[in-house]
Amino acid sequence: MKSCLAEWMSGTNGLIGGWAVSDITTPGVSDAHLSNFGMIDAASSLAGSSLFLAQGANWVPAWLTPLYLIAVGLLLGVVVAAVVYGLLSLLSFVPVLGRLADTPKIAITASLVIGGIIGAALCMVYVPMVGGDDFAYALIMPLMTIGLLLGFGFIYGMWHRTRSEWFEILGEGVVPYLLSVAGLFIVIGLASTPLVVEPMNFVRSIPAVNFFGDGTTELSVTVPGVGDGDADESPFHPANVNYNLRNMSVLKIRSDKTVLLADSGDTSSFSSVPYRVNADDELVFRSAERETPPVPVDATRLHIQNREINPATVVFTITSLPPIPQASSIVMLAVSFFLSMTAIMAFRQAAPRVWALALSTAKNEMAQPLYLLLLALGMFGVVFFGFYPFNTLGDDIRLLKDSGVTLIMVMGMLQAVWSAGTTVSDEIEGRTALTVLSKPVSRRSFILGKYAGIMLSVLVLFVIIGAVLLIVISYKPIYDARETSRAATTWQVGHEEIMTTIPILGLYFMETMAIGAISVALATRLPLLANFITCFVIYVIGNLTSPLVASTEGNNELVGFVGKLIAVVVPNLNIFNVQSAVDAGNPIPLIYLAGAFNYLVCFAIAIWMLAMLLFEDRDLA
Repeated sequence: MKSCLAEWMSGTNGLIGGWAVSDITTPGVSDAHLSNFGMIDAASSLAGSSLFLAQGANWVPAWLTPLYLIAVGLLLGVVVAAVVYGLLSLLSFVPVLGRLADTPKIAITASLVIGGIIGAALCMVYVPMVGGDDFAYALIMPLMTIGLLLGFGFIYGMWHRTRSEWFEILGEGVVPYLLSVAGLFIVIGLASTPLVVEPMNFVRSIPAVNFFGDGTTELSVTVPGVGDGDADESPFHPANVNYNLRNMSVLKIRSDKTVLLADSGDTSSFSSVPYRVNADDELVFRSAERETPPVPVDATRLHIQNREINPATVVFTITSLPPIPQASSIVMLAVSFFLSMTAIMAFRQAAPRVWALALSTAKNEMAQPLYLLLLALGMFGVVFFGFYPFNTLGDDIRLLKDSGVTLIMVMGMLQAVWSAGTTVSDEIEGRTALTVLSKPVSRRSFILGKYAGIMLSVLVLFVIIGAVLLIVISYKPIYDARETSRAATTWQVGHEEIMTTIPILGLYFMETMAIGAISVALATRLPLLANFITCFVIYVIGNLTSPLVASTEGNNELVGFVGKLIAVVVPNLNIFNVQSAVDAGNPIPLIYLAGAFNYLVCFAIAIWMLAMLLFEDRDLA
């Protein structure tokens, strides 16, 4: 802080009444004293600046490193999409392949066949990984959906029209908005590379990510017995076990005989004391505990001595993880980006009429003042929650996540119900729908196109506000630590909070899709206000379905029947509500996301059939 004398001098520019300050003599204050004051002032300023820079050197990398991982994941997704569809574009020059999609029936049949094969292969790989869990079969529908999506992406990706329309695909509708958000993350992440500690280590960890399984392998080695000889004179046999100690997370070694593990076959060349594994005992090594590994760094140097008469069977159970475990999020984001671009391309090329209606609906809704207002309120709200003191004694981050995702969901539902009233109900009442249906567009395509367009506009809303929320969440642990004078936090904390928030956003978007489907179905018969009221009632009862059914247990049969009837008629929106898990700080398992997706698909099909019944005989004239 500047001294009072220095501020007074600078404020007068060194002049008082036309006299220079140097010309004024102050009793008892010499030039040396004034010089000392200036030195103290400069030292204080320098110390304050150094302290600020030192603090910034700690918290800025902790804030930007999670964003850097997101940027690398999205950039990897861009590269993968460019390579894959670049190769498919080359295949489109083969006449048989490039013109396969000219006939829609053949293209759809081929896509279903290839997608079914891919989906079946994914199920064969990933469903057994869940083990004997009763919920393992919940993965079948999501994996089959991914397989079908890849099948359509393969067939329509090598279509000659897709090759010539890629720039149109990337520049129309909601795609530029989604790509802009991804591009902003990539720019922020790459710009922060100089501030990230050893950024290339994250990239080097990508090949070590376990795409199949949890990285656990089991290797068995048979070591000859000592026979009639002395156990101390038994030779050390090469183990011939392949492992990478750098990626090893857990190593378990068990043997049915007593053995010694050494780093050489010659006792004179030992660099450390051999490890002893007694018969039927298990030696466990965990890299997280910073223990000395019982095996050498070079796998070719591992030798085993059997100290008993009969041959020994030594079993190595190795669990490998990337050197930086958070690198798995890079692969997850890359796969998500690739699947998103594949879905957009396949939707546009396979269902052009529905896509045209969806594109028109989304553009019209995103240009409305209400949409821009909800977008601005959502971004302001999540930033406000990031700095608002919840006074929870260290749990502010949980309330931020809960408040943020709930705000985004409410904004999305308001937009979905409003859009259903303005684009479906008003067009039917205003005879605009009759003009659209006079073209070669069926009523089924009209409903699907309107619903898809509404949800695309809501998706953009979720992505933009969600991106702001993720940036705020990455900074929130640092902000709380600075405000409460706690020790500096690490980037792993912010990254974990971000990665546990993304599944919650996915669940709340599913819930918004369910309410959006109901609002579109009701909009074929009800005006906007009645639609709003009905959807609000369904939302409230839907979130109380599970407690309502649980409360009827043990009551008389009539009460139980009424409770179960409500649970059947009204959607169980409580499936998508994970507020209790957020408050407890528990992550959302992928198997739960799969179950919620299954429910959404079944519910959406039922609502679509209801919408067709309501709209099929609606008089539009």
